[in-house]
Amino acid sequence: MITETRTVVKIKSNDLSGNAVLSLRAEKTVENVILTVKESSEKEFKFVYSVKGKSAEYGFCVDKPILWTLTSPFLYGFNLDILFGDGQRENVSGRFGFRNISENGKEILLNGKPLFIRGFIRGAAAHEHSDNCGLSEKEFYRKNVRAAKKYGFNFVRFHSVVPDDTFFDVADEEGMLVHIEMRLPDDIYENLREMPESGGIFVSDEYVAYITEKFYNHPSLCVYCIGNEIKDAGAVGRIREIHDLIESADDTRLFLDTCAWGENNRPYVDLDVQHMSYYFPFNAHADMFENADNLLVVGSNGNRPLKSEGENSVITRDLFFKVPLIAHEVCHYTALRDYAALDEKFKKYGKEKPWWIDEEIKMIRDKGYEKIYPEMYRASKYFQFECWKTAFEAMRKSRLLGGFHFLQFADTDLYENSNGIVDCFDDENAVSPKDFIRFNGDRVITTDLSGRIFAAESEISFRVDLSDCGEGDEQFADVIYFLEGKGGKVYARGTLKNADVSRKGVYGLCKIRLRLPPVVSSEEAILKIRLENDGKVYAENSWKIWIYDVKEKTSYSQFLEYADGGVYVTDDFEKTFSLLENGNKVCIVYRSDFTRHVAHKKMQNPEYAFKASWNRFKPVIWDRGTNYGGLCDEKILNKYGFASGRYYDFNMSVLSEDCDKINLDDFPVKVNSIISGTDKSTRDRFDAYKDCFNLPDLLYDRTLRNFSYLFGVGAGKGKLLVCGLNMTGLDRGEPSTLCMANFIIGYMKSEDFNPEHRIELDELKNYLKICAEKPIKESIMTQFWTLDDAPVESKTFWKESREYLETDKTQSD
Repeated sequence: MITETRTVVKIKSNDLSGNAVLSLRAEKTVENVILTVKESSEKEFKFVYSVKGKSAEYGFCVDKPILWTLTSPFLYGFNLDILFGDGQRENVSGRFGFRNISENGKEILLNGKPLFIRGFIRGAAAHEHSDNCGLSEKEFYRKNVRAAKKYGFNFVRFHSVVPDDTFFDVADEEGMLVHIEMRLPDDIYENLREMPESGGIFVSDEYVAYITEKFYNHPSLCVYCIGNEIKDAGAVGRIREIHDLIESADDTRLFLDTCAWGENNRPYVDLDVQHMSYYFPFNAHADMFENADNLLVVGSNGNRPLKSEGENSVITRDLFFKVPLIAHEVCHYTALRDYAALDEKFKKYGKEKPWWIDEEIKMIRDKGYEKIYPEMYRASKYFQFECWKTAFEAMRKSRLLGGFHFLQFADTDLYENSNGIVDCFDDENAVSPKDFIRFNGDRVITTDLSGRIFAAESEISFRVDLSDCGEGDEQFADVIYFLEGKGGKVYARGTLKNADVSRKGVYGLCKIRLRLPPVVSSEEAILKIRLENDGKVYAENSWKIWIYDVKEKTSYSQFLEYADGGVYVTDDFEKTFSLLENGNKVCIVYRSDFTRHVAHKKMQNPEYAFKASWNRFKPVIWDRGTNYGGLCDEKILNKYGFASGRYYDFNMSVLSEDCDKINLDDFPVKVNSIISGTDKSTRDRFDAYKDCFNLPDLLYDRTLRNFSYLFGVGAGKGKLLVCGLNMTGLDRGEPSTLCMANFIIGYMKSEDFNPEHRIELDELKNYLKICAEKPIKESIMTQFWTLDDAPVESKTFWKESREYLETDKTQSD
């Protein structure tokens, strides 16, 4: 904004009535100053001041100022004609905006109106991408900001970086709030060094003064932050010193010491940013954004204990926040990339492509995925999107949060994983802004639909909430809902006239109770809810639900003993071999502690085992996990009563949670996979770091594995169906599990159960014995993902996990 000059000019313009303060500091004596403030080509304001010194402050007023907002980021131009005592003159010009940034304890306020912060992250190398389109610096930034706004974002956090003037110019012009972390330009954030400790990252007094002066006139600058994940921030005296320096230099913005790991209710921060755990906010962890239990490990300001051991009991303090709470680095759910398309784009723009493109294409070819990879890619992006939608909606209906920092909006080109909405060219990828804005716009409708799986003819009820942080002043809107089944058939509908939408923040709109229809076969349905105001759509959203016909019920033990007409279900290998030898159809339900060896560590190896990975129904979080969705044989599944689409979806949320996902990479023959799982194609960072395991970047036995949850193969004289799904839900009458049990029996009894590939029994036995020699040991980060028993990794976890990986010993002494 301010041109590079020896004279510092600051315009304080946070008074929305138009009163402002001009301050200047020069290196020599100033005689007088003429300030011209330009609102348009026809309208300007002129002020003349006599100075007689090297610094001065003067008030001025702009009548009925046009405010700078996110939707209408109006900028005033200014020119300062300075006459020095030696007769020399200097002109300083720039721009500023009238806006006020504050907080009300729950939300950050812009011009007195509450915002829900929808931030994304740039800055540190792992979260950046190059100017791959060859644009000017300003247009490179503009393309990114405009794309982010199309998807509903209103805030950008620069992780461990202070951006340059050019980015601020773009943010000012486009209406994007900016959070900076005060770090010298050549001081690069080092993840491994700074995760355990955060010493030595604090800037000097001179740098604080430089930053507060240089960027003062940018209305987009919202938050001064010192750094990322600073441990024991409350005990660091230097942080308080930096706070006091900033407050004396600029009291128009918000101050934050650390993004995450700060003690509860530090007295000098204007907002708090906290890591809300690596759970997935669905089913068992649906309340992830409704509580701050994970922050008990951080501590409380003033050494007030957060946890107390009682007699046979533990007491934990309920945390509360005196300032807005922003969720730290959320939803960094990764997916496959379209490597062929990226290869072409780098060629098109004449840019050197990242090393991993050719390596990933080679791995796809080597593993025989060339024909099916496009579908694997789409399945992966579909699951990523649905998980984003679930998590974003959970944050929007949280009574605790005032916003989030999303990791991240654009794919990086420096690291091979993909957790961006747009690609590393800032181009739309597999997700449309229209779909994304429904759960990331100013107004978002949310519901409480539990697990989205229901029994036919059951009655369900759910709350409908509205999260509204828009600038409009609408008072009422009609709530309209539909439940649509196959072919658009409407099973239920209703309208509530004139619901009150005058409030801001998150609040309940209404409750809906409806009875689900009877279904001939299980069915996927869509619940649609919209708000209309004078015939215009005010907000809308939709959710898939699954309605299962569960007339035939059975228990888990009964299912494992099923025997009828040459069709058997069992979990016993010896029984399976005997039945196959006699030409029967057998489903073996594989559920083994051997798969969960990381939780047991000391155990006797079984005689037979599949090569299986412990699965969770949640996305890969950065590089933690193995679940990139999957592909389903939807024709067979639907034909025999299990509602399914082509892609692995939330109807699998119970069956594939805590299940055994079978790795077929080295299975002796091909199989007919009915429900396949897509593995991540990227490394665990700690495998590749030289200070950890120093392994190759891509390991074929740990990436893009050929997973299956349910597959068939001819075996001996019989036919074998291998089920790694979690069927224990039968004991509680869970609808999708009951339907899967009925599917398995109905499918096995049909002529469709006729696997085209076959394996001899001796070969199968030998293979299963080899697999039982040692369990699959997943990487450190994936171990944490599968255990799913703690919100963040502890020091004990890091120690024990590394020790576990450094030995092949699997049996107790």
